[in-house]
Amino acid sequence: MIRLGTIVLGAALLLLVFGVAPLHAQLVYLDDMPFFAPADSTSRLALVADFNRFEDAKFGWSVNRLLVTIVLPAGQQATYFLRMPFTTFDTGQVPLFSRWPWLEGIGGGDGWPNARRITSLSQPEIGVTGPTGLPFLPNWHYGVALGLPAGTDRLYPFGSVGMPFRLDLRKIYPWGADKEFGLTLGYLLNMASANDYLEGEEAFLNGYHLGGVLNWYKGRNSRLALAYDFHNRQGRISQLLGAQAWVPWSQDGSIGFKVSRELQGSLDRPAAWYFTISFRLDSQKYRPGQMVPED
Repeated sequence: MIRLGTIVLGAALLLLVFGVAPLHAQLVYLDDMPFFAPADSTSRLALVADFNRFEDAKFGWSVNRLLVTIVLPAGQQATYFLRMPFTTFDTGQVPLFSRWPWLEGIGGGDGWPNARRITSLSQPEIGVTGPTGLPFLPNWHYGVALGLPAGTDRLYPFGSVGMPFRLDLRKIYPWGADKEFGLTLGYLLNMASANDYLEGEEAFLNGYHLGGVLNWYKGRNSRLALAYDFHNRQGRISQLLGAQAWVPWSQDGSIGFKVSRELQGSLDRPAAWYFTISFRLDSQKYRPGQMVPED
């Protein structure tokens, strides 16, 4: 575990040091890393189904999406995860190249993306999370995720055939008996698309992420959360404010409701509002022995 943590931290430092100059593009949508939360009584073996609705009335864009996440145990404390999103994207009256004309690649003008409604698998993702095991980062956790080039550029910025590589570091600060504050530092290396629909250097940018979340635990499978996220992709900025509530619906299951709002209000944003209803099933075998917050 120490060796993996060292590699992860070293990769983060290299990416931050050798960042490239700002370009003209926008923010590709990526889901938060699914860190394990033993204080929430969640299990390291779980199945999660998210039903998403993203909207932006300014441009007439809307997205309906089903995201299926499989969480698997990796050793004593870490977890693997696999995500499969199925997306319907309606561009309304503003097609992609009308909004961002500089993104058009060699084949981008061949009747796409003027089609207003597209349905497809978008951006599958695999990853791992767990404690770093580093003596100089005590009680820090890492998250590593890689987007798979199995989707389609026609769903950009909600999917592509690119390969976004992400590295997150997270620290939890307990606050009283039932609350905790989490700080996340992350970096995205957005590898260019293999397709020629989009201009890779313009459409796929690198950048960093700062996030904070306040969790208030109310019992098994019950949690309230407030979150703030700041993204900078080579000068393109996003600020998201979100709230979420989880409640139990069976002995092994919970249901979550989440809403987020883009505060930046810029041309770069994928959407203005993000709504999610989540259903989660947790295996009893891999639940923590008792409800205690992360150190």
